[in-house]
Amino acid sequence: MLLEIAIRNIALIEQLTIEFSEGFNVLTGETGAGKSIVVDSLSLALGARAGRELLRTGAERASVQALFDVSDCPRAQELAAELGAPCEDGMLAVSRELSANGRSVCRVSGMVVPLAALKTLTALLMDIHGQHEHQALLDPEKHLGFLDAYGGEEHLARVRAIGDAYRARMQLAGKIKAALNDAQGRERELAEIERRLAEITVAKLRPGEEEELESRAAILENAEHIRAALSEAYQLTYEGAGSAQELLSRAANALEGIAPIDARFSALAARLREVFIAAQDAGYELRDALEGVESDPRALEKLNARLDLIHRLEGRYGPDLADVIAYGEELKARREALSGGEASVSEWKKQLKGMDAALRQDCAALTEARRAIAAKLTAGILRHLSDLGMGKTRFEIAVEPEKITATGGDRVEMRISPNPGEPLKPLNAIASGGEISRVMLALKAVSADEYGVGAMVFDEIDTGVSGRMAQAVGEKMAMIAGKRQVLCVTHLPQIAALADRHFVVEKTQVGERTGSTVRALDEEGRAQEIARLIGGAEDSPSAMEHAENMLAAARRRRKELRERKEA
Repeated sequence: MLLEIAIRNIALIEQLTIEFSEGFNVLTGETGAGKSIVVDSLSLALGARAGRELLRTGAERASVQALFDVSDCPRAQELAAELGAPCEDGMLAVSRELSANGRSVCRVSGMVVPLAALKTLTALLMDIHGQHEHQALLDPEKHLGFLDAYGGEEHLARVRAIGDAYRARMQLAGKIKAALNDAQGRERELAEIERRLAEITVAKLRPGEEEELESRAAILENAEHIRAALSEAYQLTYEGAGSAQELLSRAANALEGIAPIDARFSALAARLREVFIAAQDAGYELRDALEGVESDPRALEKLNARLDLIHRLEGRYGPDLADVIAYGEELKARREALSGGEASVSEWKKQLKGMDAALRQDCAALTEARRAIAAKLTAGILRHLSDLGMGKTRFEIAVEPEKITATGGDRVEMRISPNPGEPLKPLNAIASGGEISRVMLALKAVSADEYGVGAMVFDEIDTGVSGRMAQAVGEKMAMIAGKRQVLCVTHLPQIAALADRHFVVEKTQVGERTGSTVRALDEEGRAQEIARLIGGAEDSPSAMEHAENMLAAARRRRKELRERKEA
């Protein structure tokens, strides 16, 4: 569960801390007030792309920290411990710092970690449904991804294995094609391969080098802070009046003075002398560490230059360092193939035939697995659609074998018939915006039932719905919030009224600077905000009465929903 988010210098937000509660949390406010900035900030902390455009105008640095309660997520605790950031009392803090030069630093409980590690960890904590994400349902090319994600990690591992086999097959096919090319064509390709390979080879890249360099750069950037801490520790431990070493020595001397009188104190004096020696050794180590602290702008410049080189190569051959290194190996293999290699074309063709047979068999089995997953997912979506006012809707996820690719041999398409008597058609052909939003919410609800993380964020998933349907959407999110924390950005009073906790986002102006603030609302404040969302003036008696009635009805309905769940 997300407990708190602290934002500094992100877009319109100068400095802001929001404390969330369990259950259903909503954020409302005028258009442009900064509601989505809160969601974008949270996404940034979880590992989303960090663009310099997120920095508040005039700021050199920005940061976001999210504090989670992970006491009910053992896997997250294990991953944090593996990263050297064990959880204390079930609490876990993840943060992201941005600088004007485009660099970002990821931390887990204060420990610098690679971005990939941060993403792996936070994927266990929160699922964010961004603004307009439901539009992905209109693209049939995305449906396969939704289906495979619902299949779980074991299924995804199966898909990845087929992808690896397919890429190996295509690489071999490429070798065969290259071997059959004319000599002139091979020479031209070899020349280009040699050019690219030389660029990669001269860089002498190492796996994990980028993360290592970023960590070293962070140390150099913070050299003064490190030196100050070491100096203080050294003074307190070893040097100066009142140091630990001096005090321990005096204590040992005092006991050694009375040991001849009472032998009991001899052992205690010896122990203190051992501690004195340990403190002395620690002092030596602190002194050596202090002497070893670099504050070297040239070294930092070299590190940044090396990082720039890596980033350039990633831009050309990436997207990341591992891909660049892998691409270099592919180039070597391709060069070998074009240079003749040891294997004959006929032998390669035999290998290709065997690989194709194995791929066809594996893809046929994958198709059946996907159909089983589709049936289960369809049943869950229909169940939730019934709660969302679409009880007469027909829905199916069609899995149809096609040409084998890296994702297998299937085309997956979601089809719907919102009205009785109408045939099933692709979502993008007949579904309205409100229907698409509800299908996406149903999809998220099914995933929450099966694999749900501790918290879910919905940024205006209610697009295109209103009135009675808005009520149904709100009730569905309230039901999900009975199992896990829900954060929702909404413009609809029906949804806002059902929340356990309500925040309003407001735009402010101090001098010539515009900013955004967030405040938690009490019952009176909620009524005023609901009145505004309804469309009336906050100080209108009729609007306020309507809002208060809506809140009272929402409280009763929320209680009914959760009592029904418990029953």
